[in-house]
Amino acid sequence: MPIAPSDQHWMSLALQLARQGDIGTAPNPRVGCVVTHNNQILSEGWHSQIGGPHAEVNALNAAQDLKADLSQATAYVTLEPCSHHGKTPPCADRLIQSGIGRVVVGMVDPDPRVSGSGIGRLREAGIVVDVFPHWPEGRWLNRRFLSSLERGRPWIILKCAMSTDGFADPIRRQDEKGSIPLTHPKLKRLTHRWRAEEGAILVGAGTVVIDNPQLNVREAQGPAPLPVVLDPNGRTSNQAALYSAHLQSWVVGGPLELHPRAKRIPMGNAPILTTAIEALRQAGIRSVLVEGGPETVRRFMQTGLWDEYRICRGPSALQKGLAAPRAPSSAILRGAHPFGQDHLEYHLNPDSADWIGSAPSPTLSIAFPS
Repeated sequence: MPIAPSDQHWMSLALQLARQGDIGTAPNPRVGCVVTHNNQILSEGWHSQIGGPHAEVNALNAAQDLKADLSQATAYVTLEPCSHHGKTPPCADRLIQSGIGRVVVGMVDPDPRVSGSGIGRLREAGIVVDVFPHWPEGRWLNRRFLSSLERGRPWIILKCAMSTDGFADPIRRQDEKGSIPLTHPKLKRLTHRWRAEEGAILVGAGTVVIDNPQLNVREAQGPAPLPVVLDPNGRTSNQAALYSAHLQSWVVGGPLELHPRAKRIPMGNAPILTTAIEALRQAGIRSVLVEGGPETVRRFMQTGLWDEYRICRGPSALQKGLAAPRAPSSAILRGAHPFGQDHLEYHLNPDSADWIGSAPSPTLSIAFPS
């Protein structure tokens, strides 16, 4: 049957539930599920952590607690139910066992282990299955997961803090080290949450040498991303703070003697950015946050290896210093708003917008930050 306005309403609710799995589900997709009967909610569920029950199972368990007859009920699932055994049994089998009458799917799962087989299994069991023909909001929700499967690379987020007049760092003396905050401390809690949402965090060697960051999530709850340092000239020290803050870090290139907690990624013949991204892909990491420095961010931008650019603009002017990278003129401004004393901007690569399947229209419900 065609997708009705009521189906769109319940799927939007399932999407909101899926967003509650923003932290802790990677590399799995974010999934939400709503079970309804007579246009009333029976139960809800979402995937909250890797290895735990999937959204459909959580929703069905809640419905069974109510001793509900599901033969006339509908389950709205943001992503096709899985049909393979992973860390948990197939969700398609669980839906069949529940006796559910209808399943509405937001989008087909491109994972080769699923890719329509979950929908096929449900239909073979006599369940009515309807699929949204095009759902950019769902693709945006799982852009990290989809980028890895469809484009063969992680979703790449660039981030840069700058002064109100566009400088990423003041002019320093040669021996002047340490991070110089350009934004209010309150913003750090948000940016650390951004870190917790991604699989890796990448910086250039200059950032490690000058700022000596820990690259962890001490101001937020969630898993710390894998630190990756681009160091083609072997500049980083084994005394860098990130080594004491993480059990493992990656260094692309690096000095002859690496810290015991560091894994060397050989340079090879490919450009260093390509080498780093390919190594992350092979490791199954679906997203990376590039935090600096400004030259590293600029290089990603110039090579087209980026999807989002998040600008954190502080309230004070520097008047001179190291210029921060500007968003390309072709970039799509998806949002801009104050955050306390600071100001945030969110830009999207137009190629990424086309891949998601949406026109750069303000009517598209894309929420930033995710």
